Amino acid sequence: MSNHAIECRRSLCNRQAGSRGQGGAVLAVVLVVLVAMMLGGVSLLSSVDTSALLSGNIGFKRHSINSSGLGLNDALKVMKKEANFRAKQESIAGCPPPAGTGTACSDAPVWTSLNFYPRLLETDENGVPVVLKDKAKFDGTFKVAPVTTQGNQTRFLIERMCNSYGPSTQSNCMLSAYSPRGGTVWAGKPGSIASPLYRITVRTDGVRNSQTYAQWIVAFTEE
Repeated sequence: MSNHAIECRRSLCNRQAGSRGQGGAVLAVVLVVLVAMMLGGVSLLSSVDTSALLSGNIGFKRHSINSSGLGLNDALKVMKKEANFRAKQESIAGCPPPAGTGTACSDAPVWTSLNFYPRLLETDENGVPVVLKDKAKFDGTFKVAPVTTQGNQTRFLIERMCNSYGPSTQSNCMLSAYSPRGGTVWAGKPGSIASPLYRITVRTDGVRNSQTYAQWIVAFTEE
């Protein structure tokens, strides 16, 4: 075989070896790019799922906040329409000192039947009554049944903003003003009566364990 033929074969082998080397390098690059694209796709799907979950949770939370208004309406109905609410809220019969001389208020069953208490109860660091945070304990103590609407369950508690049982006085309670009986104009004049403030707390339990507490400070005039 001539030297020329041998050189041609060597050159052809070198070109084939170079092609195989370049093909292997290109394959490695393609694999790296595919892996990067797959990871990017997984990250994008995770981001979309997280965004959808957050949007859903915000929607449920907003719905539970809107349902809190139903609890407020129920509380206001009790305050306006239940005769015992105004007739018994200043009772001290059987109550412990300093308001009374007993150990247990005789009218406590009347108060709890209205989801009402004539003095402020213990609260947590956010101002939420502790008793309302325990559903079982609250339902066992206060008797107005929770209301369920569109998957949301609401409970309310009315507290007279006073430090102890008894009359609504400036030294014992937070008062809004002095209001003449049967009138709508606030005035401090002879014949007026002290109008205490009331704190209404509404707890709403919704879907996916969403939970909302809302509070209002209200007052109303005697008629």
